[in-house]
Amino acid sequence: MKNNQTMFKSTLALTAGLALLTAGCASKQPNSALESAQATYARVNDAPTVNEYSTEDLNIAKQKLDYAMKAKKDKKDEYIVSQRAYVAEQYALIAEQRSTLLKYQANITNGKLERTQAQMDLRASEANSARSAAEVLSAKAEQLELEVAAREAKLKAQLAELEELKALQARNTDRGMVLTLGDVLFATGESTLREGAYQNVNRVAGFLKNYPDRSLVIEGHTDSTGDDNFNYKLSMERANAVRFALANQGIDPSRITARGLGETSPVASNDNAAGRQRNRRVDLIFDHVEQTQFTETTVSGIDE
Repeated sequence: MKNNQTMFKSTLALTAGLALLTAGCASKQPNSALESAQATYARVNDAPTVNEYSTEDLNIAKQKLDYAMKAKKDKKDEYIVSQRAYVAEQYALIAEQRSTLLKYQANITNGKLERTQAQMDLRASEANSARSAAEVLSAKAEQLELEVAAREAKLKAQLAELEELKALQARNTDRGMVLTLGDVLFATGESTLREGAYQNVNRVAGFLKNYPDRSLVIEGHTDSTGDDNFNYKLSMERANAVRFALANQGIDPSRITARGLGETSPVASNDNAAGRQRNRRVDLIFDHVEQTQFTETTVSGIDE
């Protein structure tokens, strides 16, 4: 009896040690988005022009990068780490762009002062040529300023959309952002939505109204209990029930694709009640939120 207890304690200690080792290794896995953000920030931070003209944006980028690194250190979900790193990298690139813009404006001002002193000795044709050059530089600077503002606005819109999806408890997958609605939407063996299910449907409809370009795929799933044909038909009817409910909330049905997969795509074992309950579900799949990567902008006409 004593030997059995000793062996049991040893097994528990070994299992705990392996779990800690596995968790430690997982936390040390590199995150490609974080590494990219760190490299971009380091490059931008080393640029003299950025430190001279765009320190505020650079400071924001540093704060966002520290936020992402803290999420990694705190072993947050890798999706959260990647999102925070993405935001940090975009602010670093905005700092780079804004410094280019401000340098343009400084060159224009300096050029005007130099021309004022020189115009006393320049012929009229030379003065006209100088004014034309200043106008070209001004036009380029205005265009660059608009581009910086547009990029900032687009980034904010993307982040707002991602936040709304996360508020719906959607998760990021290779297929897109997936929101899973469990079997509480329907009575057993039925495809009519329960009254309490409309709260979830209304939230999804609200998101689709806010983002009219976003499309949606609805997949119905069942457990393995019962006949294959019945399960396929039931999963199709349940997917369509959600689609019709969204249409009744004013969502264009052409934006929504419904399909039934029956018991063919389980997410858990069908050998126990808990697993079967997880398999009875409706998945709402939103296509990926576009994340435009801002790249370095090079514009000719600026003194290096």
